[in-house]
Amino acid sequence: MPRRKKKAPRSLENVHTEYDENGNWNQERNRIKGALRQAFRMSPQMWETLQRARVELPPALKKDGTPGKRPRVRYKCAICGGLFQQKFVQVDHVDPVVPVHKTEADTSYDEMARNIFAKTANLQVVCSTPMSKNEGKPSCHKIKSDEENYVRRELAGKISPSDTNYKIALKKAKKDYKIYVEEKERKRLERLRKKAEREAKRKK
Repeated sequence: MPRRKKKAPRSLENVHTEYDENGNWNQERNRIKGALRQAFRMSPQMWETLQRARVELPPALKKDGTPGKRPRVRYKCAICGGLFQQKFVQVDHVDPVVPVHKTEADTSYDEMARNIFAKTANLQVVCSTPMSKNEGKPSCHKIKSDEENYVRRELAGKISPSDTNYKIALKKAKKDYKIYVEEKERKRLERLRKKAEREAKRKK
């Protein structure tokens, strides 16, 4: 068996560039957030949520037509209601870990940890099938995450839930997002139409 090549040590110059102007590690927040999410995967809340969405289907048929021994296990998406293998679902936070009226930088580690380790009432199973394996269609997890990120860009640092017009601003941001998605889809279809026309001309 061939030996693995040893990684070259990082130069002192590269190590220095990993710190910001205040002397803080650039990757600190992402690493801590990743560690919290990794720990959450071992929490009873996550597994209870998965069990709640678990559905057992009849065993798949063998080549000879007889049923197998083990049932097929699928998980029901809380948004679209479809059934998916475990590798194509995510345990999602109904209310996002980073509130839409705040940026991640404005969220303390304590708040982030509390929000990640949420109660099961704020957890749900949603489909997360990659677009490459879903006929180019986004999964429910991607749609929800994209909407939250769009709304966060519109609201974060500009308004807080204590403001009287917060609900109005939130509703408007969600409405604007739907318009944005529709326009994006219209442009995508237009590109496909033009591409098909070009290919049809080449074949003539």
